[in-house]
Amino acid sequence: MKKPCLAFLLCELILLGAILSGCQFRDIDKRFFVVAMGVDSSDDKDKPYDVTLKLAIPSPEVKPGQADFQLISEKADSIPEAVRVMKSRVDKEFDFGHCRMVLFDEKMISENPLSTINWFLRRRDIQGITYLGIGKPSSKEVLKIRAKSERLPANALILTFDPSTNTSTYVSTSMVNDFFMRVREDGIDPYLPIIEPQKDTYAINTVALFAGDKLAGSLNRDETRMLNELMNTQRRGQINVASGKNHLFVNVDQLKAVIQVMLPNGKRPYVDMHLDIMGFIEGSGEKLATNQEIKHYEKIASKTISKRVKRAMKKIQSMGSDPLGLELRYQAKVGPRQKEREEWRSLYPNMDIRVHTNLDIKGTGTMY
Repeated sequence: MKKPCLAFLLCELILLGAILSGCQFRDIDKRFFVVAMGVDSSDDKDKPYDVTLKLAIPSPEVKPGQADFQLISEKADSIPEAVRVMKSRVDKEFDFGHCRMVLFDEKMISENPLSTINWFLRRRDIQGITYLGIGKPSSKEVLKIRAKSERLPANALILTFDPSTNTSTYVSTSMVNDFFMRVREDGIDPYLPIIEPQKDTYAINTVALFAGDKLAGSLNRDETRMLNELMNTQRRGQINVASGKNHLFVNVDQLKAVIQVMLPNGKRPYVDMHLDIMGFIEGSGEKLATNQEIKHYEKIASKTISKRVKRAMKKIQSMGSDPLGLELRYQAKVGPRQKEREEWRSLYPNMDIRVHTNLDIKGTGTMY
């Protein structure tokens, strides 16, 4: 019985060796690692896609500000065609396994987002957790930036969207899988962060919103922060509340948002938002010594926050965009049929939004 088993094992080892030594395996020195990618619109009607790849050039020493890279661009009638043509211009095979950032210009992603990201969804070496964004004025201009802080090409841009390294409430994070889900799903709309190049760095503090598969508009910096806090309460920011000459800065330690679509009998539906915020005073123009003074500013700050959130939500509502998935909450109560979806589309533009904020100031910080 042992001889047949040994023969079978020997055949398995030979087959495994043949697979590992096949043409699919390439040494690391025969591969070009694509760390970021950009897709811009072209003025050429026959070649509407202007694709840019950011290729990492290996270095024996890893030092901040000295990450070397190569940019290569090609215009073509499709993204895969552009990539195939660019392969003829380099001496190695492209490896997209480390591509964690894909950028589009506004015109390219606004026309047909589902068709634009189709190639990224189908490729087996493009990760579903790859970050997406809009490069302004173009993705190519953003990819040209060489950040002084980065040790690896495009690493500063990628780490900006990583929640383990950056918890800024101004940075919106969108990934391939989530963006695809939002485009396809009735009841929740996609969004993309806007990235602008600056000297040796990036400005990422605004967001572009979609209504269905159409680009609806963008939010300013403060509106972006409020939307991020509602979508991801783990991101904590700072609230600036002005009362007369006093500017009170509250550092948010905890934030809980409860958002519901209410359906009162015989009345129009409305959106009800309850925000529970706990924080500490980080700065104040006036002395805060007593509990009565703190309670006074808690009330003022709560009203101010409610007004700001409602104003931001009204702007989003006027765009016809629904990044919070309010329609899904409505469908959960009345059903997901076509009739209910049409009713929501008629109700949402004029739906009342009620915001209630409860701010709890736990301390006035440390004074020396």
